[in-house]
Amino acid sequence: MARREEFVAGGLRITTWRETNGRCFVAWKPDVSIFCQTTQEVLRFAAWPAKTPTGDSLREWLASLGAADQQKGASLAPVGDANVEGSWDPQAHDVDNDATRMIT
Repeated sequence: MARREEFVAGGLRITTWRETNGRCFVAWKPDVSIFCQTTQEVLRFAAWPAKTPTGDSLREWLASLGAADQQKGASLAPVGDANVEGSWDPQAHDVDNDATRMIT
């Protein structure tokens, strides 16, 4: 399971993790939650303006996540990509089917 990180402040809780398609967020406020895949969606949902202590700390946290993601690589290799070694994509494997028989 992917490692999850959290941001908690003043009635706002944001949980994030990385998947094969990039970073995912679940943001929660009392009585409502949302699934996001971009920091812009998170900021719009959080509605904490810049130049407030919570707004600034949220933006710093999101920026640190972005910097860490760039350091690790833009994204993880897609599971079904034929150009990636070890992929699950059938086109990534040279199968000649000589030793394959149909069961009847």
